[in-house]
Amino acid sequence: MPFEKDTIAACATPPGVSALAIIRVSGPQSLSIAEKLTGQPLPPRQPTPTRLKIKDHTLDEVVLTYWPNPKSYTGEDLVEISCHGNPLIIESILRSILQLGARTARPGEFTERAFLHGRIDLTRAEAVLDVLHARSERALQAAQRALAGRLGDRLHSEREKLLNLLARIEAWIDFPEEDIQPEVGDGFRKEVSELLHSISHLLATAPLGHRLRAGYRLALVGPPNVGKSSLLNSLLGTDRAIVSPVPGTTRDTVEETIILSGFPVRLIDTAGLRTAKDPVELEGIQRTRSAMASADLVLALIDRSQKVDPCASEWAPFENKVLRVLTKSDLPAAYPGDGWAVSSKSGDGLEKLQQLIAKRLAGDFSAPGSDEIAINTRHEDALRKASEALACASASLISRSAPELVASDLRLALQCLESVLGVGTSEDVLDRLFAQFCIGK
Repeated sequence: MPFEKDTIAACATPPGVSALAIIRVSGPQSLSIAEKLTGQPLPPRQPTPTRLKIKDHTLDEVVLTYWPNPKSYTGEDLVEISCHGNPLIIESILRSILQLGARTARPGEFTERAFLHGRIDLTRAEAVLDVLHARSERALQAAQRALAGRLGDRLHSEREKLLNLLARIEAWIDFPEEDIQPEVGDGFRKEVSELLHSISHLLATAPLGHRLRAGYRLALVGPPNVGKSSLLNSLLGTDRAIVSPVPGTTRDTVEETIILSGFPVRLIDTAGLRTAKDPVELEGIQRTRSAMASADLVLALIDRSQKVDPCASEWAPFENKVLRVLTKSDLPAAYPGDGWAVSSKSGDGLEKLQQLIAKRLAGDFSAPGSDEIAINTRHEDALRKASEALACASASLISRSAPELVASDLRLALQCLESVLGVGTSEDVLDRLFAQFCIGK
């Protein structure tokens, strides 16, 4: 690895004033740099209160911990400095560390070194990013399970099974005179089918992973003054959107996120649907229709105090994702159609509406569980290719094709599994992945 001789440093806490900040130093010079700044030897794995000095000038009073290789986070000598969170102090300590021979770390370089030194596989490295960016408790739990190695352990197990299958069939190819023929029997086909089933089960979690990371889009749509902005504010529990009796107040979409059933849900307040001539309002109405098209669920708001729904024709193209909501339930009912009645003014029906929304959005997914694994888009692409290769291998075994064809498909499946784990992953892929991290992680 070309950067093994480099020592890197960065602040691992967000910029700005805080009570404390953490500075990380990793690499072969990290211990010597720390001892030069403290003027004393540092015991391993023991928090040490001390002062950092440069040319008899005290930088700060800190707590410093030295983690020797290979059992540090990065697999290298690693020093963590807990200092006061004044940006001037952080800058002066980092400047001194750089002057003593370190360089500034790239985004994600500490975790990248952990991966390259075998401390974690690529699934756990990606889970670090998911832990940092989890937007709901359920997403955080799934990320923590991946960080603990649930996905990686499972894929390592499948990889071992594939290696064993390959060894057996290649032994048959290389030594046909030994009469090694279980590879064409039911037992071998059964093992391939079991692997295919396991990979397919992981693939089925891709939609869940996408929802946990990206969330759902929910559009609040209806005519002017039906109560869209009021309902948005009620669901959020804050006055996010302007509420006015003047029709057409909302000209653009207003978006905010809430958590329902463990999933982030993006609420989109839209411009009222009606016949309009004003070009700005017309643009707002066009954006409303675009929001309906891209939404996972459309709340079709209908004024319960009116006899007719003026937007009835707008719901038809999206009927499979429309949930009708009858607003202003605190007023006398006049609308004869079906829907869930709510009142943003009194709060009546709001809690039940949230439950209905959660049921519609998350109905395809099981309740949160301790064994939940949710793969990401990169995993999905690789596992789909592995699944296709295993299906081809299974078909070749059933049709009694040449064992070389079966071995070729098994090798392709193995390569796909290894790409998820990071075995033999190219530098370009790693650079793109770790560039998504913040500096210091």
